[in-house]
Amino acid sequence: MRIRGTVLLLFFIITGLLSLNSFTAKKRPTTTAIDEEGHILFLRHCTVCHLAPDPAGLTKSIWATHVLPVMAARMGIIYPNYDPLRGLSDEERAIVKKHNIIPEEPVCTETDWAKIKDYIISNAPDSVSLDEKRLSRNSPLTQFVRQDVQIDNKTPSLITGLKYDNTTKTLWIGNYYNQVLNWQYGKGVIKTANTVSPVVDFNFYQNNTYLTEIGKLYPTELSTGIYAQLNDTTSTPIITSLHRPVNTRITDLNNDGIPEIVVCNFGNKTGGLSLFKKNKAGKYIEDVLLPLPGAIRCYIKDMDGDGKKDIVAMFSQGDESVYIFYQKDNLKFKAKRVLRFPPDYGTTDMLLLDYNNDGLTDIVTVHGDNADYSNILKAYHGIRLHINQGADVFKEKFFYPIYGVTRVLAEDFDKDGDIDFVATSFFPETGKLVDESFIYLENVNKDQFTFKPYIQKSDVPIKTLTLEKADIDGDGDMDIITGNFAQSPGPAPAALDEKWKSAKYGLSIFYNQLYQPKK
Repeated sequence: MRIRGTVLLLFFIITGLLSLNSFTAKKRPTTTAIDEEGHILFLRHCTVCHLAPDPAGLTKSIWATHVLPVMAARMGIIYPNYDPLRGLSDEERAIVKKHNIIPEEPVCTETDWAKIKDYIISNAPDSVSLDEKRLSRNSPLTQFVRQDVQIDNKTPSLITGLKYDNTTKTLWIGNYYNQVLNWQYGKGVIKTANTVSPVVDFNFYQNNTYLTEIGKLYPTELSTGIYAQLNDTTSTPIITSLHRPVNTRITDLNNDGIPEIVVCNFGNKTGGLSLFKKNKAGKYIEDVLLPLPGAIRCYIKDMDGDGKKDIVAMFSQGDESVYIFYQKDNLKFKAKRVLRFPPDYGTTDMLLLDYNNDGLTDIVTVHGDNADYSNILKAYHGIRLHINQGADVFKEKFFYPIYGVTRVLAEDFDKDGDIDFVATSFFPETGKLVDESFIYLENVNKDQFTFKPYIQKSDVPIKTLTLEKADIDGDGDMDIITGNFAQSPGPAPAALDEKWKSAKYGLSIFYNQLYQPKK
């Protein structure tokens, strides 16, 4: 596992960040003509590829030592003794050059860059502080009981993929050690298969199982991922040369009886969302729908009610956005961006649901990546619920802040008629709030968007990149499964890091106590 990222590729070029209440109060200097000129230049250059961030989102030191050198390189200005392509092979460097990621000629003068830099530093805080209000907001978790499950002898546990097959009552598990395990309640692991690279996603389609193998977990421009069909313990590649794929959908998009495959190629500095369709020879041919790195999640759904299957996709690398790809003609799509976030948000997950039962599809987004260049507390990390207003307008109606949150599930877990949430954080505050790495949000007033948070105090807090729901024990209520991923991409207290790495379990199952299984 790469040191500064996660299997779901929680790494992006953070080129500026948002200011919120958790930052130490600093009186902003009086605006001067020079400051205003820096602001204008900042907006001009920093909105070319993404939303303009707020300089107050990072501390002065992080801006100066970590982020500004990256920003400058993207403008063709290379700091002394700084190599923006450090660690890349000659082949990868050639790919980056081909896509003009680092301009050969500066797009900004040194004088203008100095003004941009001065504007950012002068408006950044010296430090950030913990939001003390969060220390008293959580109640003890009682609706779910955690049970840790050992599935193999691998240490540390590095679970990269989880998916439950409701038809066979089987939990499919992928790990960093290039294995796929089948686990069943009451039986344990019933089958193991070897793979070429770590499996990060599973699809079940027409009684077949398909694997998304990421290729290289660490950042790379090399396309070594594959999409394969698994037969018993042998996998057969269907699509090869994928660029770090992380999420895949297989379905018949145009109702001709032949399935298409939609792949989120997260990539690194390059990447994109691709549609694969069979040609007359029966070979899958790629159609790149959007060549934007950071494709991390996609869904197939008719979003405009015209009877055609559309694609909803999230991008989380730099230009963090949600697009709807409307199917107009036979497998011809028109892209419409419906949500966009500043590059500081660290977008990591997305759900589609109808929260208010009005027949329109709403979107839940998750923001909490805290790897790469700016590992500090970010008050704007959290879960956002965007209610569909119609006409491609989604309005944020609910925000719940969680440091470093990375995954979310939505379900009526207590069966009282409304949607509850479960969220996990791979980048929690590792001191007083470390147990917010797993939070259950009970919906207590859906119209007012009021949720009550619950956490479980534990000696070894949850450490996961994966989150799944299923009625594991068959008692009629929905349980929650996490896969232990013990690698820490950022700094963690040594004692806590050792607990995570030495843990023998691979799964943590939270059994819902609403009902009890029959004896």
